[in-house]
Amino acid sequence: MNAALYILLALGKETRHGYAIMRDIREATSGRVEILPGTLYATIKTLLADGMIQEVPPPRDADSADARRRYYRVTHAGRAAAAAQTEQMAMLVKLGRPFLKGAR
Repeated sequence: MNAALYILLALGKETRHGYAIMRDIREATSGRVEILPGTLYATIKTLLADGMIQEVPPPRDADSADARRRYYRVTHAGRAAAAAQTEQMAMLVKLGRPFLKGAR
């Protein structure tokens, strides 16, 4: 599992906080992928340091009840990295389909 790619893709849609990122990934994968808090926040820390995402102020419609929430959005570099990884995976799927047909 590539937690960083899942996070980048979740943030590609809109600004989100950590719990919303986890929820989006779980829902988008029908529960097949679940990123736990330790992995999520360690990966967020790395993505921030690498300039792939940035912390931003809460959106206007955000629930202000929890001041501890941090909101993130993907940067241009993060979009480029996600696009490159997604293209690479698409190529692997294309190459892998004939292989998998022969394995059955």
